[in-house]
Amino acid sequence: MASSSAATFPSSPSLGLCPGYRHVEQFGPDEEYEDEVEDFYVTLDLGAVEPTLIPSSSTYRLIGLDTPTPFMQLSGTVLQGRHESLLGTELLFVEGKADAQDRSKRHLSFTSTTEQRIRFKEVQLRPKVPAGVDSAVIDRTLERKESEPATSTQKDHETAPRLHTQSRRKKTRTERREVELMQFRGHLDTFLDNV
Repeated sequence: MASSSAATFPSSPSLGLCPGYRHVEQFGPDEEYEDEVEDFYVTLDLGAVEPTLIPSSSTYRLIGLDTPTPFMQLSGTVLQGRHESLLGTELLFVEGKADAQDRSKRHLSFTSTTEQRIRFKEVQLRPKVPAGVDSAVIDRTLERKESEPATSTQKDHETAPRLHTQSRRKKTRTERREVELMQFRGHLDTFLDNV
């Protein structure tokens, strides 16, 4: 069986940032390709994000920029984006040095153009619902967890063992699932804090 050096293309259109590029399963010989760098500019539309959030955020995370649904994290706020092709062309400028004589004028230098935009909206991360579990159970569990106080008092610690021994009945399947979901939520919170 001879191997083909021609690239094969899927039938679905490209959903990435760069129009005209397609996913290939196999590349041809290296001699056929040139080393070429191409810059693509994309504007990020953060929409109705809290206006004070952007200036107060010194860093951000942008994940999956070349996927159909990229994610951005600004100071703990998670945003989900989607790619849009613009009807026209946006002109991109960079703010230059201020005029020493007239400080009210801003100097702008042309940088590039773009026809792509990623529009973001705020989303809430929720655990994936396991098969056979009602989503209402998850919602109640998350509401209870969010309404619980962050710290407990010494009195709570003293009464906890007694309460535990008094309720030694067998847990139902739903209760076990709720406990598993609460534990999962705790692991998810820890993971997101460390990411």
